Amino acid sequence: MSTLKADEIANQAGSGDVNFPNGGATFGGNVTTTGTLNANAITANSITLGSYTDLTRPTSGNVIGTIIWNTTQTEVQVWDGTQWAPLNNPYTDVDATSVEVFWDGAADQVDGNVWKSKRSHPNVSNANCTMINNPSYSPVVPGGDGSIGYWSFNGSNQYGWINDLNYGSSGSHGPQNNGRLYEFVCICWFRTSYGSANSGGSYDFDNWSWFDWDRSEAIGWNIGAHGKLQFAGESNVTCCYDVVGNSTLNDGQWHFGAVVVSASNGYIKFYADGQPDGTRNNSFSYFGQGSRRWGFIGDGSEASGNNGSRNGIYYDGDIAQLGLISEFWDDAKVLDHYTRTKSRFGI
Repeated sequence: MSTLKADEIANQAGSGDVNFPNGGATFGGNVTTTGTLNANAITANSITLGSYTDLTRPTSGNVIGTIIWNTTQTEVQVWDGTQWAPLNNPYTDVDATSVEVFWDGAADQVDGNVWKSKRSHPNVSNANCTMINNPSYSPVVPGGDGSIGYWSFNGSNQYGWINDLNYGSSGSHGPQNNGRLYEFVCICWFRTSYGSANSGGSYDFDNWSWFDWDRSEAIGWNIGAHGKLQFAGESNVTCCYDVVGNSTLNDGQWHFGAVVVSASNGYIKFYADGQPDGTRNNSFSYFGQGSRRWGFIGDGSEASGNNGSRNGIYYDGDIAQLGLISEFWDDAKVLDHYTRTKSRFGI
């Protein structure tokens, strides 16, 4: 039987198939095909997908199941026969360039009783939150896509202290490293049934707090017993605003809350599940006018250092994602984050 050596094969013209019915082939170099590669299974150390933007994606001639990397949306997408749909690669980040702190509830962001900051101010090694009195962590949201878990707080003695981040007079952080916040966004994925829904309720002090650097010195962000979103803080103009949103959200379901605090637009604007939920017009230049404070999740702050004094009020409910972002978000940007993350909660 004669042997055909690889170095004896010349480039050939024409067409046809190469079949290996009982064996296989190993190639130490690259294999290029301009046609379709069909296989029951492919084992590889890595596969590089073709990169496209929203504008350059092919819109016709696609085979159902084709996958690409979309550089505009920064996600893997699959052709479902009519459109490019996101593959099940959950969005676990936040699309922001100036982040004070961002926590995500994915299991890889939790180490024992520590909720690790996925992103934090560049001048801190981390803004991890160390939980006290055993708030429970559940690694999966029931009914979601399995990519995110959540912390549960009992409303009586559980909280967490935030490492190093501080705001207020002579504070170290904020976009100018002076303890002041100028244009910023507070976000939270949460679930609570605490209190009684009351669309007419005003600011209250009953379910503090999602995070807090002292409402009367810097800022505080939470939901009231009436079920509406709440924001308060001390600006260069006054204290404490104590403003609330419109919708009641303490129905025991998962919700996304946000508040945009904008000096340039002169407002504090709430959002519930991606939609505007009340605008409170006010004039100010920045927040963080009062005494320097360190922060907490699950309680209010009076702290002049890490894990310092607190209010002892406590939050009753669940938190899966939480963030403080030092930039302005418009309606579309808030809705975009909600849209990109809601499938993690089965919404």
